[in-house]
Amino acid sequence: MSFQDDAGRTDDSPGFDVQARIFTAIGVFVTVVSIVYGFISYEWAGTVMLSLTSGLAFLTGAYLGWRKPSHGTVEDAEHADDEPWFPSASIWPFAVGAGAALVANGLLLGTWLLAPSVVVLAYAVAGFVLQSRRRA
Repeated sequence: MSFQDDAGRTDDSPGFDVQARIFTAIGVFVTVVSIVYGFISYEWAGTVMLSLTSGLAFLTGAYLGWRKPSHGTVEDAEHADDEPWFPSASIWPFAVGAGAALVANGLLLGTWLLAPSVVVLAYAVAGFVLQSRRRA
């Protein structure tokens, strides 16, 4: 099956199918490794981390296998003239990350840091949401 991109070029490569198979194979491999590791070592932390890693690989493989680009549909033809919208550069992702780090430290150190850090995180999330709703 061949697809055409916006420039009219055709692409016969399998694309996302290969990536989905690779991530699924990684997930199967890590699942086998986690089972063998669990039976050999009887150590729970490493077994759980390997199992979560395999789940992440399966999740990525499922996403890549599920989300195939649509080509040549009627809806694509109707919206062909729409310009893609990309958000402008922003400081808010950094602020959300800093607020999350402060909240994590507040959980470790106590309420004296947790209360103001929750306010910082809420302010950062609100700023990020409000900025992403504006199209400038």
